[in-house]
Amino acid sequence: MTKDVQESGDSKVQTVERLEGEPSATMEAEWTLQSLVSSLSGRNFGVEELPRLMRMYMLSLRLLGIDDEWASKELKGYAGGREVPGYRQQYRTVKYVAVKSGEVVGEVNREICAFGESIVFMLSHREAGWTSVFDEPVKKRFGGKLVATRRHESTRQWETDVILERITGELFDRATRALVTARFGAVIDTIFRDYQKSVGSALSNLGIEDHLRTAYRNLKGSDEASWRAAALACRNVLLDISGKLWCVECDDYNMGGKWISVKANKQLNRVRAYMHEKGLKKHDTPVAVIDSVYAHASAAKTKCSYGGARSVLIVTYLFLAELIRQTDMKPVTEIKKGSSKGKE
Repeated sequence: MTKDVQESGDSKVQTVERLEGEPSATMEAEWTLQSLVSSLSGRNFGVEELPRLMRMYMLSLRLLGIDDEWASKELKGYAGGREVPGYRQQYRTVKYVAVKSGEVVGEVNREICAFGESIVFMLSHREAGWTSVFDEPVKKRFGGKLVATRRHESTRQWETDVILERITGELFDRATRALVTARFGAVIDTIFRDYQKSVGSALSNLGIEDHLRTAYRNLKGSDEASWRAAALACRNVLLDISGKLWCVECDDYNMGGKWISVKANKQLNRVRAYMHEKGLKKHDTPVAVIDSVYAHASAAKTKCSYGGARSVLIVTYLFLAELIRQTDMKPVTEIKKGSSKGKE
């Protein structure tokens, strides 16, 4: 038996007794996360311990092999106020001070401002408060003329405490999700790999598996453009399978008493018609999720996050795997008389 001291930064997190080959990194992560979640939920810590708890979270993610820069940004701060999360928005006292005379120009206001400072900075200045002075001059009218001023944002203790409380809440949410991953990740990963195998084989037969490869490759990117490409690749899967699975030459299809257009530009309706012809009902997974997959993938055209793209990819796999499981994936080429009308 050996004893290892796990460290993060200059903070010792915990001592782990290790049998040869045991415990696994996932088990260590689970223990650390369980301790972290318990402390956060029971409020068994002082606010000054928040950096240590952040480092516990970072250590756990490294053990799980998860790349997440969130905790690092919280500890180091958001340089230049860029990409500051919404929970770091809070009121501050704002005034403009003339560069030359030092006089306050105009009114002193209370405004919603971004708290980009690091957790360590906020803790060290929490009780006394602080004033942030912006370097870039701002022209303001004063005494009948324009004068150069600088923006001053003053922060008091209660305002800082609100931000620290929100950061703590965000840490609790993330640690809870990571704990679920540590406990059930291996099972989920096995199931997902089975899905990938069945989906990949069937799509290979259809000749459109490249879209999923594109989605997975772009999901591993580090910018919004890559994540958007991943989500849109999932959308293209739905569009392409419509032409592979629906091969009936008609304009409209009678789907349970409701006529829908199945022209070439109505790809989603073609997939719906295929599923109806194969006997799927509204409660079956492919029917239930197809609109969600398409809507979320299409929404990526305007805005897309890593989490959003990842969800689209997972649900796309779910849709395809269930479609493969519940149908034969053979194209519909003929339908019974009266179920269609018009010719393309």
